[in-house]
Amino acid sequence: MTRPARTLDAEITWIGQNGFDFVDLRMEAPGAALEKINWRTVGQQLRAAELGVVCQAAAYLPTDSPSPLVRQAALDELRRSIDAAQLVGASLCITHFHGWPAYLADQEGYDYTKQLYDVLLKHGAERGVAVALENSPRNLHQLKYFRQIFHRLPTLKLAYNIGHSNINTNATGQTREHLFAFAERLAHVRLSDNDGRAAQYLPPGAASSGGIDLAHELRTLRSFQYDGAITLQIDGDRHWLLASAAWVRELWAQVV
Repeated sequence: MTRPARTLDAEITWIGQNGFDFVDLRMEAPGAALEKINWRTVGQQLRAAELGVVCQAAAYLPTDSPSPLVRQAALDELRRSIDAAQLVGASLCITHFHGWPAYLADQEGYDYTKQLYDVLLKHGAERGVAVALENSPRNLHQLKYFRQIFHRLPTLKLAYNIGHSNINTNATGQTREHLFAFAERLAHVRLSDNDGRAAQYLPPGAASSGGIDLAHELRTLRSFQYDGAITLQIDGDRHWLLASAAWVRELWAQVV
């Protein structure tokens, strides 16, 4: 996964030189702001390096703002993110779940989310880019919300974040529950560890307690026939990222 604080071309070069197959491209300021980058040139760089690409819109876009003008600006940025995804050659653009304005009741929130994603899904379909929704670290009622949202939006995809699903949940997280509900919608997976209390983006096994069971998580993905890409969303020194990638590859080949 690219880090927006660094220059995007250097990030892509590093990823290509270190044995990864694809780039999880965060379209975020400062290093990858939508208005700053020549996205066609980025696509050329990716193709020259023979790297696949998944794009994600900025996590800070406030689609849950109580201000209609702010929400409209966030929607416009999401549409531009889909445009950029098309230009780099990505077939998937991931968005983040923020819920809805706090003054809306749940039913009104579902209606608002449907209206928002109807626009994004149509925009993506016209450009050959599928749109996915990623689960957030806020797990209270989130699976219930997702069931309602995905029922209303049959072409919406799921980007499942294993680390997020470990926060303030039961000892084994919620992977099986999510995949029972949305396996046919699963388009991408992100993986990191934490102590179960906050999103910390640690290497697998680094949490002293409350962390994920990596083998269990990979085995669960296998049991639902997932064979797509997995992003390692790991902060800190990249030696930990490389070590984690080696471990995930080793376990992935072993679990059945």
